[in-house]
Amino acid sequence: MKLEDINYIVKILNENNLTHISFRNGDSKISVSKNILSNFQSGVNAESETEKQVPTSEYITSPTVGTFYVSSDPESTPFISVGQKVTKSTVVGIVEAMKMMTDVLANKDGLIAEILVSDGESIEYGQKLFRLS
Repeated sequence: MKLEDINYIVKILNENNLTHISFRNGDSKISVSKNILSNFQSGVNAESETEKQVPTSEYITSPTVGTFYVSSDPESTPFISVGQKVTKSTVVGIVEAMKMMTDVLANKDGLIAEILVSDGESIEYGQKLFRLS
């Protein structure tokens, strides 16, 4: 199964408001689930934040499902750190999915205000990884 296939399955899940989807192709099988409670709580929080009119932050999100890494290998220094200035298209991390590495790129210029995931953590498509200020 190719990375494009996994991204397509995640897209189907999101576009059709599904909470779980499984797909089998020969010997390959993938199951993707979405945390419903998290989405519900997020909707409740969004309403109260709107009432308070809190300014929204910009986030760098995951381009795919996989395992997030802060550097290209365990001995290397991390691509970025909190307080570091990044420009659009700066590599800020890597996502590994099925032995394929995908760069995580900054989507705009800014400062890294917060790192929201840990090195080696499993992440989802579209998950917030960094908060920019």
